[in-house]
Amino acid sequence: MGVESLMQENTFIVVDNDYRSRNELTMALGKIGYVVPADSLDDLGGRWPEEAWVLVHDHGLQLTRAMRDLRQAGRFYPLVAYSKKASISHIMDVLSGGAAGYFEWPTPDDRLQRSLANILARKWQNSTTTIEQARAKQKIGQLSPREREVLTGVCEGFSSKEVARTLGISPRTVELHRANVLNKLGVRNVAAAVRLSVEARFDGTKLPDEQRELAL
Repeated sequence: MGVESLMQENTFIVVDNDYRSRNELTMALGKIGYVVPADSLDDLGGRWPEEAWVLVHDHGLQLTRAMRDLRQAGRFYPLVAYSKKASISHIMDVLSGGAAGYFEWPTPDDRLQRSLANILARKWQNSTTTIEQARAKQKIGQLSPREREVLTGVCEGFSSKEVARTLGISPRTVELHRANVLNKLGVRNVAAAVRLSVEARFDGTKLPDEQRELAL
């Protein structure tokens, strides 16, 4: 099955409060899939598709708000950001924050299709893993930089005292950060947090399973 045929099966939600940009992208995407244009995710009125890819204009607070709205609604669709121009470091920050991809817009239709095909290809290679990974990445993206450091230490098997010594903070502060991590990830214990980190392919998850068992 060709890439275009695969993309015809997708629903794209385009979140962009710039009417011209949104309209042009909607028309381009209409050739390869079903498109729902919106100023914000509030426009959906709670009518969420069963599955969808959310494409968000990375301008102002639109991306941050879209990620927040998806989390609050419990909808972990793969989210792809776009903008006219962005630095490599900014794109990497967006991807590490939970986005499934990033592309340039406006751009010629053929280039748009190639960019989306590269992003969507991961889904066709292993759809279940990719969707679960996108959900896990979005949850990990809720964490503050310090909470990520604590999660990294936990995933690498360090005790609270060892993490505290490494970060130069108190063990009590580490425990508070760890509690916040569990709360934000929506899990009950460290083992579940580690499993979620594995799904997200978070950098801190480097130990073999048997070593993680001992660390917990």
